[in-house]
Amino acid sequence: MEGSPTVHVRPAGAAWGAVTQACGLVTGSGALVPPELSGTVGVVDLPVRIGDQQIDVRDDEELRQFYARLRNGETPETSTSPPGEFLETFRRCPAERILCLTIPARWSGMDDSARLAARTLAEEEGRERVTVVDTGTAAAGLGLITRVAARLCMDGAELPEVLHRTERAIREVRMFGALEALEFVARSGRINALLAGISDSLHVRPVFRLSNGQTGRVALTRTPSGVLSALEKTARDLPGRLRILVFHADAEALATQLEARLRQVCDVARCEVIALDPIIGTHTGPGAVGYAALPLLADEIDDARDSGESVEPDR
Repeated sequence: MEGSPTVHVRPAGAAWGAVTQACGLVTGSGALVPPELSGTVGVVDLPVRIGDQQIDVRDDEELRQFYARLRNGETPETSTSPPGEFLETFRRCPAERILCLTIPARWSGMDDSARLAARTLAEEEGRERVTVVDTGTAAAGLGLITRVAARLCMDGAELPEVLHRTERAIREVRMFGALEALEFVARSGRINALLAGISDSLHVRPVFRLSNGQTGRVALTRTPSGVLSALEKTARDLPGRLRILVFHADAEALATQLEARLRQVCDVARCEVIALDPIIGTHTGPGAVGYAALPLLADEIDDARDSGESVEPDR
């Protein structure tokens, strides 16, 4: 398979508020929203710091340097954007109603911040304009949910229709991935550090699944080829015509191979390859690779035509 051209995209938000719609969207930068949705989706940046330095990644080289620092033992820190960031984004949205998509509250303070900001805006305006939804997923899974909801917003759909499609997408989206090491996710407190150390010392690469807010292990592998085989196996029984986001953290070659395998075993309407930004890569660590998949509705398939391009977010 020939390598797909790389298209660099910037996080949305620069033109936020330029277009008046019945329903607008807000989410966090971890959703990796493409530029064509910048007038529809407001993105709240989630900061990453190493020591006194705030990480501001704008190109591939800076992202590689970030992951090199992680491999060398430097420890990044993340923090949730305060409610004021969400509140300002809500205020600037001209839409009649706003849908805010967040990652699970038990993983981050993002959901709490968004809900507090929504209550504050309601007090200011004397009406409830913002609906906050915990999507039960993150990264590529959140990205897919955001994309299908944004399409409806761009078509002028009102909140009930957008919310109905979003809730179905939350039920149906599936995400699978593999970590090169568990030490980074252990730092976040999401797994026991002792178990992570044992796994890393045995050079085991766990393959995980995430859906409906639930995580679980689907395989243990030792090699990159084992990772690809395990991830391919998870895709064989996925139903419907799929929109897929393949993600990686400083593992582009492995992600490209995964994309090729998924195209062989799935009915793919569109597939994008996405480099995880630091807010997600901090927790996965370098070397992570995986994908999220969402079955499309009949009227979404033509809209999600397969351009054959791999998409890399331009930090």
